[in-house]
Amino acid sequence: MAASQQHTPVAEEETAAARPGERETAPGSAGGPPAATKPGAQQPGRRRRVETTLFTLPAFLFQLSWGWYPMIMAFVLSFTDAALRRPVSFTGLESYQRVWDDPLVAESFRVTAVYTVLSILLTFFIPIFVAILLMEMSRRHIRWMMLLWFLPLSGVASTVLFRYMFNAQYGLFQWVATDVLGLPPQPFLNSADQVLFWLVVPGILFFGPGLIYMATLQSIPASYFEAAEIEGAGFWRKMWTISLPRLRPVISMLLIFAIIGSTQAFEFPTIMTGPEGSPGGAARTVVMYLYLMLQQLRYADATALGVYLFVITMILVVIQRRFFREDPDT
Repeated sequence: MAASQQHTPVAEEETAAARPGERETAPGSAGGPPAATKPGAQQPGRRRRVETTLFTLPAFLFQLSWGWYPMIMAFVLSFTDAALRRPVSFTGLESYQRVWDDPLVAESFRVTAVYTVLSILLTFFIPIFVAILLMEMSRRHIRWMMLLWFLPLSGVASTVLFRYMFNAQYGLFQWVATDVLGLPPQPFLNSADQVLFWLVVPGILFFGPGLIYMATLQSIPASYFEAAEIEGAGFWRKMWTISLPRLRPVISMLLIFAIIGSTQAFEFPTIMTGPEGSPGGAARTVVMYLYLMLQQLRYADATALGVYLFVITMILVVIQRRFFREDPDT
């Protein structure tokens, strides 16, 4: 018994020597010396930030020089009497007042509003329904329909072609209306009451947003539609409960592009009806009238009109974003 008591302190000392970590504090832990940092340990993060800045700098400079700088200068010129070959002086809000009192400006905004509504109704929402219908077909039929819709045609060339097709004397549509359908001769683009409608109709044939809609619909699992069919859901029920909810974010994004594109319409109406928006300015949009102001060297009025259009477009976009605000529960 005494022998075992004499060997106990020795065993405790050997055990303590075998486990030095229990008495010594490791470097970098609480109460111990700070851990040594390797030289250059923070270099990868700093190098990544430098590389990101260098890669994005050209795009930023391009956007600054060709986007923001002209926009800022146009805003500054709207407060002056800028014109060709004469000194520029500050005039305050006179340009905005002249544009506000111009009856042709009000008429151009009315034309643009009607054109925007018709364009969104016919060329934006119809492709949604067509894309959903195409998804009900077989893959073979979808390929043929997509081939017919997405023929590689130039926008300007197709617009000129449509202008000849809408000709009231020898156009294709006039022949279809009179000889095929037996209708009286139609004025088409020569009618102030019909010109905006016929300007929007060719946009349906381009089926631009339809490609994005179909890509989104194809990403929906087929099991969703199969389960709906098992429960007895028909075409309309599947469209309202499966297809449209999945298309909601895409519709929100494309609707912004449609609003901006329609309010800034210039190329298509100009080619179809001329720079004056004939007949009698019935198809003259805001941007077309802005272009006429620039031709008349009314630079200050043109920039003021551009500011008006920019503000109204941004208001429409904000309203659209609030209307299509995503539900966090979905």
